[in-house]
Amino acid sequence: MNPKLSLLMQSFYHVANLGSFSRASRILRQSRSTLTNHIYELESIYSIRLINRTTRSFSLSEEGEQLLDKCRELNYLLQSSNELLSNFSNNDAGGLCIKIPTVLDNKNFHTLLRKFKEKYPGVILKILVDNNVCDLVNEKVDVALHLGELQDSSYICRTITSFDTYVVASKSFWDKYDYPVHPNQLRDLPCVNYRHCKTGSKWSFIENGHVFLVDIGASHICDSDEMLMSFALDGSGITTLLDFTCSDLIAEGRLTPCLTNWTHKVKLQALFLQRENTPPRVRNFLDTLVDLAPLLKP
Repeated sequence: MNPKLSLLMQSFYHVANLGSFSRASRILRQSRSTLTNHIYELESIYSIRLINRTTRSFSLSEEGEQLLDKCRELNYLLQSSNELLSNFSNNDAGGLCIKIPTVLDNKNFHTLLRKFKEKYPGVILKILVDNNVCDLVNEKVDVALHLGELQDSSYICRTITSFDTYVVASKSFWDKYDYPVHPNQLRDLPCVNYRHCKTGSKWSFIENGHVFLVDIGASHICDSDEMLMSFALDGSGITTLLDFTCSDLIAEGRLTPCLTNWTHKVKLQALFLQRENTPPRVRNFLDTLVDLAPLLKP
């Protein structure tokens, strides 16, 4: 409906529903003559009489009665729609779809989710565990957690925390090989690489604030964080792990880090579609991630 016709219908509804031009005038804050002209214009458009009126009497024609019934139905739908949208904007309950990388499927993140559920029991969580880059729209995901820098993203990113990275191998491995003193030496050592590594068959390091890539030696490749760790523990090669996955093993002496002056932090970022008009449950989850981020650390 065009705006002009909507205005005319609104004037008719209030005049007919209240049975008075004067009362409708006070509610709409428009002059009686303006409302009268609106009714005349509406009648002229459709060539029908909607209101029978004289200086002393006011009644609806048959067509006017039928139109008023429809206007009341429409008004009810508009009020219901307004209440529905108000509930949406103020309600922190509802479904929330989250996508996380496999490495976050651990007891620390489970604890964070439990605390979120305790605070917002009306939220129904749907959690996808997947290392592929997320398509928020087509996968109908509300929040995706991403490790590392995101290239060419149209999504809104909110940094949650950052993790230290370690280049590690087992004692049995170091009994057979010398410690590298520069990342370039990794090309001559057996390594275990992550299949979804964003830099492919190269690993990234940092020097004087600048990131650079180095080739790594002949390696096993897997897409399981647990398997990466298993290969490292059995002496198969060197691998890279995030602090929360290996700090206990380093403390126990089961894994030994190298090149510690060359490694850098990795960001954990939350991706979502828009900053404005974000549903309360999404905002609450993002705030919870930031507030409870220390739980994710070792």
